[in-house]
Amino acid sequence: MLPGDSEITAKDKALIFNDPRVHQFYDPGQRSGRAIAAGLGYNGRVAWDIYLFYQAGDEWNEQPPAPVSWMHQISAGWANRRHFHAGADLVKELYLTMEKLS
Repeated sequence: MLPGDSEITAKDKALIFNDPRVHQFYDPGQRSGRAIAAGLGYNGRVAWDIYLFYQAGDEWNEQPPAPVSWMHQISAGWANRRHFHAGADLVKELYLTMEKLS
C-alpha cells in the first residue's frame, strides 16, 4: 500500500514479530485486501491497516469468513468510522476485544 512496498521490505519487516502464531506474506496483487474489504461490504476497495477477529475454528476458503469484530486505521473515507481506532484507543480496543473472545 506504500510506494516502497516490495517482497524484500515485507520479509525485512516480518522479522519484527518473533511469534510463531504471526504469519506475514507479500501480496502484490492486493487479493487478500480486496477479499477482506468485500467481505466487510466494501466491494472494489482494498483493506489495509486492519485488525480482524474471528471465532476459533473459522476457516478461510474461497472468501474470508465474516469477522466477529474488526478495527481499522484506514484514513480513506470509505471504511466505517465506527471501527476506526488509533494510538492508545486502538490498544485499548484490541485488548478489550481479545479479552471478550478468550
